[in-house]
Amino acid sequence: MTIHLTRDSVAASDDLTSSRFIVPDSTTLPEVLQLVVAQSYLASIAGGKATWVAELQGKPIVVLAQQWQRPVFLSSELSALPVKKKALQLHFRYYTQQNPEEVLSALRQTIT
Repeated sequence: MTIHLTRDSVAASDDLTSSRFIVPDSTTLPEVLQLVVAQSYLASIAGGKATWVAELQGKPIVVLAQQWQRPVFLSSELSALPVKKKALQLHFRYYTQQNPEEVLSALRQTIT
């Protein structure tokens, strides 16, 4: 499966990394997000408090924070989304240094 990534820009030098990679078709959405984090695709900032939100088909699905160990899905149903396409497009919105707990709470209210 091909993963296509886009993100809001933090600084011009952030956009030097590849925005596409290949993973086995059996890869789950949480595994894809772990790869994104492990490959340092999302810009980090001095002070360690950058907050990002991953969007799938224009809808927020998960909050990623530089100070968190792992991404947090807006709901458990979203973490179980099957990835059965040959290509997946994810966009990452940059929420600057906003408190990720507050971002998560606000986004969860929009899906209930």
